[in-house]
Amino acid sequence: MAVIFPTIENILRLKVPPTDGELYLVKFLKENLDDSYEIFFNPFLDGDRPDIIILKQGAGAFVVEIKDWELRHYDVDHANQWYVNDSNRRSKIPSPQSQSFRYKKNLYELHLPVVGLAILTNPNFYNLVHCFVYFHGASVLDINQLYSKAETNLAEQQRELNLKRKNSQVSDHAYNSKFEFLSRKKTQIQRDKSIAIAKDSLNVLIKKIEKQSKHVLFDDNVYKDFKRRLSPSEHTLKQGIELEFDKKQKPLTASTNGKAKIKGVAGCGKTSVLAQRAVNARSRHMSEVLVLTFNITLKNYIKDKISDIQGKRDLTLIEISNYHQFFNSQVNNTGQAISQLISEFGIEGVYKKNVFEGCDVPKYKTILLDEIQDYESDWVKIIRDNFLDTDGEMVLLGDESQDIYHRNSGRAQVIAQGFGTWNKLTRSYRTDFDSPLNQLFKNFQLEYLAEKFPDPDLFETPQIQMGIGFTLLKYQSLQVDKWQDAAYQNISSIISSYELVPNDVVILSSSIYEVRKLNALWIEHEKTSCMFDTYDELVANFGITKEKLQQFTEHEINKLIHSKKKVVDRIRRTKKNHFYANSGLIKLSTIHSFKGLEAKTVFYLLQEEDDAEMVYTALTRSTENLIVLDLGGNNKCSEFLKDAISD
Repeated sequence: MAVIFPTIENILRLKVPPTDGELYLVKFLKENLDDSYEIFFNPFLDGDRPDIIILKQGAGAFVVEIKDWELRHYDVDHANQWYVNDSNRRSKIPSPQSQSFRYKKNLYELHLPVVGLAILTNPNFYNLVHCFVYFHGASVLDINQLYSKAETNLAEQQRELNLKRKNSQVSDHAYNSKFEFLSRKKTQIQRDKSIAIAKDSLNVLIKKIEKQSKHVLFDDNVYKDFKRRLSPSEHTLKQGIELEFDKKQKPLTASTNGKAKIKGVAGCGKTSVLAQRAVNARSRHMSEVLVLTFNITLKNYIKDKISDIQGKRDLTLIEISNYHQFFNSQVNNTGQAISQLISEFGIEGVYKKNVFEGCDVPKYKTILLDEIQDYESDWVKIIRDNFLDTDGEMVLLGDESQDIYHRNSGRAQVIAQGFGTWNKLTRSYRTDFDSPLNQLFKNFQLEYLAEKFPDPDLFETPQIQMGIGFTLLKYQSLQVDKWQDAAYQNISSIISSYELVPNDVVILSSSIYEVRKLNALWIEHEKTSCMFDTYDELVANFGITKEKLQQFTEHEINKLIHSKKKVVDRIRRTKKNHFYANSGLIKLSTIHSFKGLEAKTVFYLLQEEDDAEMVYTALTRSTENLIVLDLGGNNKCSEFLKDAISD
């Protein structure tokens, strides 16, 4: 039997369920191909989502587009143009074959640098990928009938053209041009018809796939590059799995009137608790639930969590925003001018000022505040005093160890007034319980953070020696003057060696400067997702050449950015608002923007000035693999990490 990625059980759990044709073909291929074949269902490919791609090591790849169409509603003309006939309307549409060919083209030009570069010197690499289209609702007879009209028309035009030439009714130039066109279209139709597979000819598909038994160019390097890009991400593998809450988490998901606060270690399930509580609150009072974050990028992550809980995308009566955006929108709703308020109180002071007193503002029966360690106490009071309904529900959630903004000391107690005692979650589910990461995180807390907080939340770890599992832990010190090329080579080598899926990888730094430079190298080979301004975006807004911009020091580029702060802030805000953790791409981000999110594999560019909270936040973004690239090796945590992380 062939190997399916993800499994059929996993496919049946996906938010977007497979069509009848997709499920039928996956099962058929599994039963009729041997275990040397790997079938990838609906893989992420930098925006492309082909239905099925099949790999056979040493042989090649097969792209299969699947259509559950009734072909009686379609026809093809002599120019190989497809039309759909619907309600007495005839509309042009792209052919399914052209869609399959486009996926093949993009594999070479966009997604796979190994074969994309190789084809420039050896065109035979283009023969590694074969295309097919499966029509689930059609028979061989249906496909023949679909093309018969076009084939007959081409034959008639060819006869007429030959007759005109015989009778000297057409010039040689006109004849040659028309003959070439007809021949080309005849070849295209024969090709498209030959790769069209009906339900009653699936055995033909199996024979055509098995016929491609060996190709010398489809070596291990090419195969591994294909497999790494096609393999399902952690997000896909976990889709549809019902969230289970432990005995500490479960009571905290219940929606009840009153105030409460929840804190815990990174990965303890705070966001899942928040999402479930939001859903439960909506069901309880059937009115708007307000969820506020500090980090803009968390908005879409919380939306995904809520969708996972429900098994569908339904955000009815759940409003998700970040504090500043919510504040600005409410200022506008009350008829005030934010620009005037900023001029009066200052850009920092305005968000601490209760400008809503006496205004007609919405009241929410439930308000949930995430990342409470990043809030000023005045912000919490403004939300509570103006937007919480009488006897409403308000819950604060956070992790003081991730206080990377260093708000004033003792503020946790100030913020928490009137919210009762802390509900503490100390079991991290971001990593396996016996993962060496858990012990690393706990040891780091004890070494650098425990004394800073009066009531620290420490990771729970097993009493027995922890297992190694499949965790990848590495520490590498890099020379500061040569860090860029060294970091790129280290990261790309590890990604290739361990066949890491792009969607599961994030590269983190405490400043934009470093990840912007790495992104410039990365996009020469593949698309990326980043939450900061790239060189190309700065060039478009600054009127300066990219070459000159890339030579700037961090101080010089920050000075330039400051001169057009509003423009750059708009770029960054837009990218954060539209950031999705599961885009299928490698992600590059600052630690600030990625706080609250997670990735299976984290590459962390450690810098000398990174403080303990920053380092802790970066390390705890990892769910399985952690690679620390220490730029200079002079951070106060460098020796600890070097000793704690075995290569």
